[in-house]
Amino acid sequence: MRFAPALALMLWAGAALADEVVVMPEQPPPGYPPLLGAAKGTLGDKPVMWEFFDFSIGAFDASAWVDSDWTSKVVSFHLMGYTPGEPEDMRFRLHVTGDFGTVFHTGVAEAPLVEVLKGADIDGPRLTSEGQRAEVVIDSIGPKEPDSYLRHVTGRVSARVCPKGWLFKSCKDIALRFDTEVQMGSEVPVAP
Repeated sequence: MRFAPALALMLWAGAALADEVVVMPEQPPPGYPPLLGAAKGTLGDKPVMWEFFDFSIGAFDASAWVDSDWTSKVVSFHLMGYTPGEPEDMRFRLHVTGDFGTVFHTGVAEAPLVEVLKGADIDGPRLTSEGQRAEVVIDSIGPKEPDSYLRHVTGRVSARVCPKGWLFKSCKDIALRFDTEVQMGSEVPVAP
């Protein structure tokens, strides 16, 4: 058979390639995770600041993002802020969400939620705006950049946050301004 030598060569090449092992680096690359932006303001009478990071390696995973629900198509804005320079510290994180109908746009969010988490568990002890006043406002949305999944977004957050499962003394007012790159879901429509 004249195909036998070619088949033997293909089998040999396949076996040689199977012996190669791809080794993933144990440490993330320098500068990981990239800083996306920050939120600054006050909690009670104390100055506070949180930073947003892009943890993406092989899949989208930023701490500032916009996505839409598969079924309802409701667009939601999310911020998960970390202590400045400490993207692995799960203590005292900022958690903000708000809905924007079926198109991401500037203006006031529906169903805003503003929280300060005590630890890693998002449902654990926290200061929360549940049952209190809260406002999440998008002031600007930057243009889509070529070959990028990020858009530059600015805005503000204000709320009355009260302890839930946290032995905090009392409710506090929080007021923040944010300026950050935000990871956009591929199916999120954005108002011009």
